[in-house]
Amino acid sequence: MRPFRHRWLPARFALLALLAAGLSSPPRAQEPPTQQTSIRRILAKIRVDGRLDEPVWSQLTPITHFVQTIPTEGAPVSEKTEAYLFYDDENLYFGFKCYDSEPGKIVARYDTHDARTNSDSVNIFIDPFGDRRTGYFFSVNARGVQYDALMQEGQKFDPTWDGIWQSAARLEPWGWSAEVAIPFKSIRFHPGVPWGLNLGRDIVRKNENANWQLVTLFDGFMRPSKAGILTGVENNRHGRNLEVIPYFSPRARRNAPNPLDNGQNYNAGADLRWGWGPNLTFNATLNPDFADTEADEINFTISRYELFFPEKRTFFTEGANYFSTPMNLFYSRRIGARLAVQDILSPLYGVTNGQPQRILFGGKLTGKQGPWSIGLLESVTQDTHFYLTDPSTGSRLPEFAPGSNFFVLRIAHDIGRNSSIGFLTVNRDQDFSSFGSAEHVHAVDLNLVLGPHWTWMSQAAYNQNEITADGGIQRLALGSLAKYNSDKWEFSAMYKFLGRGFDVSQIGIEPEIDRHASQMSFLYKPFLNRYFIRQLFLLLNYDNAIDTSGLLQDAGADAEASAQLKNFWKLTTRLSYDRTRFNQFTPSFGILTPTRIYIQPRIQFQITTNENRAVSFNYTFRQRKEAEYYEYFYGREQRHELGMLLHAFGRTKIGFSGVFDREFLLDGSPFQDRRLFITRINEQFSPKWRARILAQFSNDRHGPSWNINSIVAYDFTARSAFLLGYNYQNSRDIFQSSPIPPFLPRRPSDLGNEFFFKLSYLLHF
Repeated sequence: MRPFRHRWLPARFALLALLAAGLSSPPRAQEPPTQQTSIRRILAKIRVDGRLDEPVWSQLTPITHFVQTIPTEGAPVSEKTEAYLFYDDENLYFGFKCYDSEPGKIVARYDTHDARTNSDSVNIFIDPFGDRRTGYFFSVNARGVQYDALMQEGQKFDPTWDGIWQSAARLEPWGWSAEVAIPFKSIRFHPGVPWGLNLGRDIVRKNENANWQLVTLFDGFMRPSKAGILTGVENNRHGRNLEVIPYFSPRARRNAPNPLDNGQNYNAGADLRWGWGPNLTFNATLNPDFADTEADEINFTISRYELFFPEKRTFFTEGANYFSTPMNLFYSRRIGARLAVQDILSPLYGVTNGQPQRILFGGKLTGKQGPWSIGLLESVTQDTHFYLTDPSTGSRLPEFAPGSNFFVLRIAHDIGRNSSIGFLTVNRDQDFSSFGSAEHVHAVDLNLVLGPHWTWMSQAAYNQNEITADGGIQRLALGSLAKYNSDKWEFSAMYKFLGRGFDVSQIGIEPEIDRHASQMSFLYKPFLNRYFIRQLFLLLNYDNAIDTSGLLQDAGADAEASAQLKNFWKLTTRLSYDRTRFNQFTPSFGILTPTRIYIQPRIQFQITTNENRAVSFNYTFRQRKEAEYYEYFYGREQRHELGMLLHAFGRTKIGFSGVFDREFLLDGSPFQDRRLFITRINEQFSPKWRARILAQFSNDRHGPSWNINSIVAYDFTARSAFLLGYNYQNSRDIFQSSPIPPFLPRRPSDLGNEFFFKLSYLLHF
């Protein structure tokens, strides 16, 4: 039991450090006073064109008190700003006049809905529940491009929510103006309570953000708990808010490795959204189509654990915050995932047929009722019949993957001002096969906000699956994270236990099982505003993980120093020292070998320029020892990464990133060079016409890989569009020249050329 003792040392040290931080931290300056305003109900006809030329605007007294967050906290906004607001039976209306002493320098760029345009903009936050925990964020730039998101206390923006609202902006000789109309039926609200409100303006060329209710540098963005107060919203109607979005999508595929995948097919289905009362939203999808979803970026990371890729499918991203918990026990990409053979080699080698399992139906209920938050989801995938081809023999192996049923329930209850307690159950029911099985996890969590600086999140989970033989405590997972955050200091301490039998690989993404893990980090982050430095960051981090038998799995320490300059460039230097236990690398795969500790020191340097400029760059250099598990390689690495973002002509955005990675054996002889190039081009021809191209190329000793993902689209609304698309993928065979046994079927190297057309149209009732 001796090896177990040292795992508690970080926890003891963390407790002392937390106590020291609480005793030594200076008292925070008094919070700014809460702004308050009222809104009038006026029946007026408004044409949302950005002009503010209707008589009603002249009847209103504007809000003119705006103060900076950056570059100088508390200073008055540098350019005169006026905001107006009123409502009628159907809509909330906002009008902005943004005066500018140099109107020729206003940054105004076209882009897609929810894009980060780095343009001059106006921002609106409303908390219609009045609970100071949640709310809606709306932003309009100087070209009328919309951005909307849900907000939750303690988190940043969740842009997956897309509301139906109107906006327009207009450049003027004196600056620019904007109008916004938000239908009551597009939002959820609690009748008869004061709302939370904040209004803001961004002036990009000055790197300036100013707000009606002061947003401190410590907070960094609008927070529901610190919003101003809006009174006077009465007798409003939420309406039915019923949306039906049917779609039709034919497609054709050519040159796929499996001839059965070639040919034409026709898909049709529908999405439904229903505002169920003022607080809840019901979503349903029938035979959904995700052909227009952007492809994942190629990731060069070599790990013995599964890599995380974000969810991009609209049905699952909307309202995803209602299902989030401290541990990743529900990973929506498991639903309809590409099929991968599960066998003894699955921790390292999965074999996929390249096709996602079709989703037949999905239903979801999300929202808040009083102190209760709820997320309920059910989805059914269809049975799948297909063939795998063994390239060593040419034989075709028939495979069958039974359909699965996913059921997820998440409920949370508010405690005090900003704390909560919650329950989560995630269930996948499927007949046992090589492609999956039944799996269940049930969890409780506690999230405490202890004043302005302290937070504590913890969760306990129990897993049921048909794969692992271990039971009892080995099917448990426990996690706890304590965090202190102030103007200058940030400290966190984490402990996590994952038993040998805790396997959520079919429903969540917690791949590092069989371990006790702990982590601590200290961050000193003062705003200096002296010389050429705006803010300084000094970070120390330590993490340690052992398995349940007491053997070290991995451990590491990091020291990082970075500075944000007054021109908003950022410089970062990082030193790391990591140790990882893994099998000894031998030329013969399948022979049981003893484990060893691989030492992986690393140095890293990074420079990032101001992203608000028309052209911005970032460059990273990294040199380290590394262990690559797919390659059975231990040696040295030198990596150069270069990224560029270009805004051109107010309508074109070009992003480029490149990686050049050189790997050497320990004796200095070359092992391989790896290259990765990613280009993303977005063209906004008009507010409704757009085009997008994502092109990726990678090359290493296994050969080249191409991936092209492109669409041309006309957006009728935020939720309906006409699209033409082309996708191509030619994947390298990662098993070539690797020690995988030849009897396993290999991944197909090519998914072929795919052309598709999709028409979806929003019917709003």
